[in-house]
Amino acid sequence: MTAVFTNLDRILIIDLEATCWQGGRPPGEEPEIIEIGNAMLYPAESRVELGPEILVQPSRSRVSAFCTELTGITQEDLDQRGLPLTEALQVLAEAHGELADLVWGSFGDYDRKKLLGECAMHGLPFPLSEAHINIKRLVAQAYGWPKERGMMRTLHHLGLQPLPGSRHHRGADDAMNIGMNE
Repeated sequence: MTAVFTNLDRILIIDLEATCWQGGRPPGEEPEIIEIGNAMLYPAESRVELGPEILVQPSRSRVSAFCTELTGITQEDLDQRGLPLTEALQVLAEAHGELADLVWGSFGDYDRKKLLGECAMHGLPFPLSEAHINIKRLVAQAYGWPKERGMMRTLHHLGLQPLPGSRHHRGADDAMNIGMNE
């Protein structure tokens, strides 16, 4: 039986960043989560609170120069402050409460699929609820767009600006931009 979620007082916004490479990936390496960007949206108050920085230590890959250029995250950052995925998910739960009870959203379906896959690979239960809002699809449907657009193009088409000082492809900044502008 699927749970029914009617409480939209708080919506958890998730934006994942993962290891990536320009061109093909190195042999033996797989894209892995390196950041769980998170923010809590309070729709009735038009307010978003940034969650904790959660860097994740990859176990099957390393951060490439291209990935650092895109995200600003270095291998050194992950070596020093990155957590195993299990601990990273505990930090997320400590910050936001029982994750399985929250409606959550992401900009597209990549984040949901990526987290599902990594949890399965590590033998972890999926920590989030089934109540996922695909914000990219929701916005495209709400505005009658024939196809979904990326986050920055969506903001541009809506006449919105990213938050000052934010960096696209940094999970925490993208989570805040999704929550504040969508």
